[in-house]
Amino acid sequence: MLDKVVGVFGALFLILLMTFTSALFIGMIGQWYAIQNEAQFLAVSQGKYGGFTTQANAELQRFVSDRKLDRQRLDVQVSAAGGPVAWGQPVTAQITYQYPFKLGKLISFNVPISGKGWSVSTYLEGAYSATYTSPRW
Repeated sequence: MLDKVVGVFGALFLILLMTFTSALFIGMIGQWYAIQNEAQFLAVSQGKYGGFTTQANAELQRFVSDRKLDRQRLDVQVSAAGGPVAWGQPVTAQITYQYPFKLGKLISFNVPISGKGWSVSTYLEGAYSATYTSPRW
């Protein structure tokens, strides 16, 4: 009789643990999709203007504030920061976020999730009036 009671409580504990962990995992996957999408957007923007512009930086800041990301856990790297690159040159953007995976005070660790975007520069000198910068968030 006692073994059935212990078995039921053990099974309930395992079911609840798996449920909470699965919910956190699904949240992390959703965050990864958003980060991947933003990295691709930054790469395409660099491709269009030939470099990382103040418009792309404003979009990055909006993304960080909308997703309520901890700025200390975020790292953004772009290949064309500070100026335009020539037509046909590949440009990339990579965003890495240290996702806090927590289950109460018992389980807490960081999972690095990373998104990378690629594009090709189609910059023609004089075609756009843009101000180039480096990523700031």
